[in-house]
Amino acid sequence: MVIGYRLYNDTASPRQVSEATRDLLIQLVRKYWLVSGPVHVTIDKTPSGAPLLSVNDQPVYCSLSHKSGFIAAAYSTTCSIGIDVENLRTSKNYQRIRDYYKDGFLAGRSLTKQAFFRQWTLAEAIAKASGDPLLKVLEQPLEKQQHAAKYFRLNSFLLCAYQAVTADKVSDISLYQLDSDNQWQ
Repeated sequence: MVIGYRLYNDTASPRQVSEATRDLLIQLVRKYWLVSGPVHVTIDKTPSGAPLLSVNDQPVYCSLSHKSGFIAAAYSTTCSIGIDVENLRTSKNYQRIRDYYKDGFLAGRSLTKQAFFRQWTLAEAIAKASGDPLLKVLEQPLEKQQHAAKYFRLNSFLLCAYQAVTADKVSDISLYQLDSDNQWQ
């Protein structure tokens, strides 16, 4: 899986953020695609609004996520993926959600703020990878999927990258930042 992210204008409109996230995915593919030669990238949408990435007319797994001040995009040629980002400095009242889903996605977990957001981003990433509704994913324990997730702490943001793998082997994850000068780091 290849992931690109950037800190982004937190006053941008939802449309601007959506366009910037799609543009980030296109730039990521053009920079890190492993096959030499011209790369033709298109992004369409499923009826539910999920992104459909095509590279040189071949479907490629992808996922997008954004929060105020942060955008991320990912692609994989090997398996379905999902990414999610949350700002850990949020004023979101997670305790009500935590109490409601203590037997679902939070089952068996300590209920600290950090543990909550690790599980929340995992649930969102699993929903994106599987195409299942988020509410369905939130109602299930997620312990079997933990091995296929990797977490990155980036400033005040937590990024979860999930790979829907059937075996215990999770593919490598490459993480790149696009800086304010549009240079990949």
